Amino acid sequence: MTTNWPAVWVIYAAGLAAGAYMTKVAPALPPLRAELGLTLVESSFIATTFNIIGMAAGVLAGMLCDRYGQKRLGIAGLLIMAAGGILGLLSHDFSLLLLSRFAEGLGFILFAVAAPALMSAAAATPRDRAKALGLWSSYMPTGGALMLFAAPLLVTAWGWRGIWGAAAAAASVCAFLIWRSVPAPQHGAIRSWHLIAESFAQKGNLVMATLFACYVAQWTSVMIWLPTFLIDEHGLATGTAALATALMVLVNAPGNLAGGWLLARGVKRRTLVVGACVIAALCEVGMLSPALPGGLRFALVLLFSLCAGAIPACIFAGLPVHAKTPQHIATGNGIVMHGSNLGQFFGPLALAWIASHLGGWHATLWPMLGFALLGGFLGMVLGRIERNKIAA
Repeated sequence: MTTNWPAVWVIYAAGLAAGAYMTKVAPALPPLRAELGLTLVESSFIATTFNIIGMAAGVLAGMLCDRYGQKRLGIAGLLIMAAGGILGLLSHDFSLLLLSRFAEGLGFILFAVAAPALMSAAAATPRDRAKALGLWSSYMPTGGALMLFAAPLLVTAWGWRGIWGAAAAAASVCAFLIWRSVPAPQHGAIRSWHLIAESFAQKGNLVMATLFACYVAQWTSVMIWLPTFLIDEHGLATGTAALATALMVLVNAPGNLAGGWLLARGVKRRTLVVGACVIAALCEVGMLSPALPGGLRFALVLLFSLCAGAIPACIFAGLPVHAKTPQHIATGNGIVMHGSNLGQFFGPLALAWIASHLGGWHATLWPMLGFALLGGFLGMVLGRIERNKIAA
C-alpha cells in the first residue's frame, strides 16, 4: 500500500476553505455593521456562533461521522457550509444572518471532525500519517490568513457579500473534489453510544482535549486582542494592526508543519509539547513586558505563534494513536474539538475581563503562563499514557 497523497491534498484544500469560514467575519464587520445596522452585541453573536456549536455538538458530530461515514458526512458538512454562506449572502437582517452562521457552524464541525479520519485512512504508514495530520493541523491558520489577506480585495470589489460568496464557492468545489477523489474509510460496525463511551474511556482523548483548550486559550486570545493592543499601546493604524495580526496567524502554519515533520522523524510527542509550552511561556513574559521595545515584543509574538504551532500537530497526529480503533477517530476528534472550542470561547473573554479590571494587558501574563505550564504538564501526562500503551 502507498499513501494517497492526492486525497490528502484535497482534504487539506477543503480545510483551507473551512479555515476561511472561521476568519471571514472579522474583516467584514465594518461594512456588515454599516449595511445591516448591527450592534456590538449582535456582531459578537455572529462571530462566536461557531464556538458555541463546537462546544455543543462536537462529540455528537464525531460519533455521527464514525457511525454513518466520515466521507459522507464530511461532504455534507462542506455543502451545509456552502448553503449557509449563500443564505448569508442573501441576508438583509440580523436574524437571517445569524441563522446562516448557525448553518455554517454546523457544517464546519461535521467536516472538521471527519477530516482527520479521512487523512488517517489515506496514509499507509505511521510516518506518512504523522506528516498528513501535521499538514492538517495547519488548515486553520493557513485558511484563516488567506481569507484575511483576500478580504480587502473582495470587499473593495463586491462588499462584504463578496467574502461570503467566495467562501461558499470554495466549499462547494472542495465537496465535489472529495466526492471524486477521497476513499471512504470503514464505518458503521460500532453502535453510536459505544463510540462515545469507548472514546471517553480513552484517557489520551481527554488529555488532548484539555491540552488543546490550553493552547487555543493562549493563541486565540493573542490573535483576537493583538490589534486592540497594538492600537492602544503603540498607536498603530488600524490597517497596520490588521496586517500584523494576519502575519501572526500565518506564521503558526510553519509551526504546525514542523511539528508533523518532527513527529514523522521519531521525535516524541511529549518532547514537542513540553518544548513548545516552555518556549510559549518565555515568549509571553517578553511580549507582555513594557520594558522591551515594541519591535522585539512583536518578534516574540511571532515566535510564540510559530513554536506553539507544534501543539496542534501533536494532538491531531495523536488521534489515531489514542483511538480504540480507526472507527473511533472522528469521535475522539469530536472530544478534542469540544475542548478547543471551550478554550476559544472562554479564553479571550477571561483575558479581556482581567485586562479591563485587574491592571491592563500586563495583568494577563499570569493566566497566560498558567495555560502554558498546564499544557506542558499535560504533555508529560500524555507521554506517560503512550508509554503505558506501548508496554501493554
